[in-house]
Amino acid sequence: MDTIGLKVISYDSIAKGISILRKYNHKSMAEIKSDIEQGKTVFEQDYFNHSGVRKVRKCYDELTAVGITCEIYDEDEEVISRELISNLIDSQRNIEKEVLAQTDEETQNIR
Repeated sequence: MDTIGLKVISYDSIAKGISILRKYNHKSMAEIKSDIEQGKTVFEQDYFNHSGVRKVRKCYDELTAVGITCEIYDEDEEVISRELISNLIDSQRNIEKEVLAQTDEETQNIR
């Protein structure tokens, strides 16, 4: 499965990061703290899950807003830019609209 995830690179307050990350995963505070300190992925989603990708971007934005430096990685440990994630979200949204339009057209042709 293709995944994307966040890693915390640096922070002034680990408590702020843990507080935010608790909204996005069900790990304990101790597990999140350990993942941050060990440089592990702290939040991960399926690359092809539209709502999951949006959650990764939202979590990234919330973390950076409180002064935490984090990076988005793919499953091959390659850094992905926030801009690429935004483009992916836009692309997924456009595909979703096209599929809905095609479905509507096909169902109208059946009648």
